[in-house]
Amino acid sequence: MNDREWRSGDDDEDPRGRAWPQDMLQDDPAAFMNESSHVPAREPAINIPAVVLALILSFVAVHVVREYLLSFISNRLLITYAAFYPARYAMPPDIMPGGWLAWLASPFLHAFLHAGWTHLLINAVWLAAFGTPVARRIGAVRFLALFFISAAAGAFTFLMLSPNENAMLIGASGGISGLMGAAIRLLYARGESLDFSLSRDLNTVRPLTLAETFRNHGALIFIAVWLGGNLVFGLAASHALDASGEIAWQAHMGGFLTGLFLFGLFDRPRS
Repeated sequence: MNDREWRSGDDDEDPRGRAWPQDMLQDDPAAFMNESSHVPAREPAINIPAVVLALILSFVAVHVVREYLLSFISNRLLITYAAFYPARYAMPPDIMPGGWLAWLASPFLHAFLHAGWTHLLINAVWLAAFGTPVARRIGAVRFLALFFISAAAGAFTFLMLSPNENAMLIGASGGISGLMGAAIRLLYARGESLDFSLSRDLNTVRPLTLAETFRNHGALIFIAVWLGGNLVFGLAASHALDASGEIAWQAHMGGFLTGLFLFGLFDRPRS
């Protein structure tokens, strides 16, 4: 209480400044309870689906272990086993370290390795932005399946288009690009403007079909700018940076097209 006590017999105001007439208490106590107990729902502090947040935290955890807990030799061994090397697929699987296990797993595991904190932060921001609408639409299991299939597709696109067999691919960009390709079929579903409204119910939205996507001017511009930008920027950067610093534009494009074309196979609005 402040400087005045409120008693049940008062019919002016309660301590919160709301009027409660005495006859309301006597005639309809249930209505009084319903009215007085109504509190507007609060928005969560972090409005990101749990599966998206868990994936980001797994990237952070792996990077912390690599940066602060593993020795130099152990870190290099982890990279040798988990990074995606095109050279691994140009010879029998048991020739390179890791054998069959690395041959099968590295198309997916490379997504958990990042070149530095800046690389990880950029991927986390893009994952939060474009992974959120997809996760809300299709649920955690389908979301993870689409992410890892896009990551693997990006890796093998990198293999096919990379002129350097000794190159190494790390980072979640291929998988995130796949989620981006899937997301535009949702985010452009109500017109030709990108709709990032986090409050709308994505289960009621009918996503664009592939044909509709390529007739939607906004979606077409997004696709052209994104693919063209990756190609131009990636090729330009490859001349300015050494092999260890090249941008894997091949993986970006392969992952993006995979998510764009395959989203319909994963889409099932949750009830």
